[in-house]
Amino acid sequence: MNQRTLKESVSFEGIGIHSGEYSKIVVHPERENVGIRFLKAGVYVPAKLEFVVNTDHSTDLGKDGIVIKTVEHLMAVFFMLGIDNATVEFLKGFEVPILDGSGYYFYKVLKDKVIVLPTLADILEISLSFEVRNSKGYIKALPYEKLSVAYVGSINGFFEERVVEFNGNVKDIVFARTFCYDYELEHLHRKGLAKGGSLKNALLLGKGFVYNKGGMRCEDEPLRHKLLDLIGDLALIGKRIKGRIVSYRGGHTLNYLFVKSLRDHLKTHQTLELSQK
Repeated sequence: MNQRTLKESVSFEGIGIHSGEYSKIVVHPERENVGIRFLKAGVYVPAKLEFVVNTDHSTDLGKDGIVIKTVEHLMAVFFMLGIDNATVEFLKGFEVPILDGSGYYFYKVLKDKVIVLPTLADILEISLSFEVRNSKGYIKALPYEKLSVAYVGSINGFFEERVVEFNGNVKDIVFARTFCYDYELEHLHRKGLAKGGSLKNALLLGKGFVYNKGGMRCEDEPLRHKLLDLIGDLALIGKRIKGRIVSYRGGHTLNYLFVKSLRDHLKTHQTLELSQK
């Protein structure tokens, strides 16, 4: 399995869902082993765990005073398409455009522009089972022959617990839009979030009904979006992953804690390998 990049640069533009500011980004191809990184005002911010500066309703990266906000949807598409190397340059703004609230438009533009590089991709193989918990839920990892990611949750007023899964088919989740409940809006606005949110780029849920014309794209769309977010956060490990990951009611903060455990798992695994040689 080789590394991948793009055959040409592509651009995206639109409002940032939390900042409310207009952004324009250009995704550039990169050579082998560069990884995914963001560029603003001359500062390169690697898309890696070490540069996460916020996990409150989005995953934000930062370095040298530069903050790049809401990277998870774009990162999820990179990860699912196997794009290992790219630079995302900000020409305007500092938040990745929300577009329609899903990863669909990123996927639509990028999917036919992927090219294979001659260098092998780095793969993190989960060899031992482990679990990370917080007060809201848990994420566990299990050895498995390929990447499999599942999310378990419920949607207030719609259904009790159910499971959604990603087993390699991008179309299963890439269309799923970000969402919130109507009773959360005031709290988000008080925190200075969701300034760019609208029914054009997010699902707004009431108790058993949807404010958006046309409703949900599928009956468990919010859970599929949580799965998309999880994959975008997993991408911050900076490697392909081989294993099964199951999240129970996780969010960005728990995702971050889990990726830290993945990193430690990698270090431990490497140490074991070295000690056996």
